[in-house]
Amino acid sequence: MSNPQKVEVKKQHCENHQKCMEMIQAVLDGSASPDEIEHFKSHIDECLPCIEGYELEKSIKEGLKNKIERKCCPQKTVDLLKVKIGVSLFILGFVVVEIKIIQLIFQS
Repeated sequence: MSNPQKVEVKKQHCENHQKCMEMIQAVLDGSASPDEIEHFKSHIDECLPCIEGYELEKSIKEGLKNKIERKCCPQKTVDLLKVKIGVSLFILGFVVVEIKIIQLIFQS
């Protein structure tokens, strides 16, 4: 007696491919909610284009992760940015005060 094998038929076309690809991105980057992940898991089991899209995106993400070397920004650059932001905020504050003064003059 032979064991009957269960044959899974997967969809060859996804009606919501763009939405599914967005969901795949959310799942891979960790921004998907638990409900979204559960929905994704149930859908991907039956949809060949989504399985392939998931595998491709996952491979790309893993490949980039392995190839990109993370380097810290030099402290000199961080300090320069802080100074520039501080100066910009000071100028912005000065402009806001000038606008308030002009409004007070014209309201009188």
